[in-house]
Amino acid sequence: MIIVAATSPSSTRQAAGPARKWPREDQTRTATLLREGLVMAAVTSSPEPVTGCRVRALGRMRYVPVASLDFAREHLGGPLRDALAEAPSPAFDRSDDLQDAFVRRLWRGKSGASPVRHLVPTSEGFVESVAAGMGWCLVREVQAEPLVRAGRLVHLAPQQALDVPLYWQQWKLDSPAPAAGAEAVSEVALRRG
Repeated sequence: MIIVAATSPSSTRQAAGPARKWPREDQTRTATLLREGLVMAAVTSSPEPVTGCRVRALGRMRYVPVASLDFAREHLGGPLRDALAEAPSPAFDRSDDLQDAFVRRLWRGKSGASPVRHLVPTSEGFVESVAAGMGWCLVREVQAEPLVRAGRLVHLAPQQALDVPLYWQQWKLDSPAPAAGAEAVSEVALRRG
């Protein structure tokens, strides 16, 4: 999940009052915000520049399939690809298809994850719901590993991580502020590797 905080001047004018919300979208859908002029910059999963934008590669975000040990014992017996297609999983929102993509990859395109979903729209809550036994899912490796070490989560397929490439896209503006923002994002991405 990516929080897009570089709003465009027009979206700032449209937002009224102190209860203004920042657009928050998955990296697979942020290019739409750029196209619609709602943001000036965003992290996307597409290397193709939105018209009028520059693109800079940031690296990748690795997701690993995990579940609580109790959930795995109860729901994930037998061949993993069959079990994952039937077992419930949390989803960040109704558009979250990461688990579906993972199961399709295991099935070579023939199936998706179970339609039984728990919507959990926060990154921390998402991971905690899995640790509490509400389902299996793909979790960012950086979030999963401490819980795996603590015994709260188990890896379901250690060799089956899913890497999502990330790119910074921003409007082509000849201005120091957007250039400084792009540099800051790139530096953080390099440090996090």
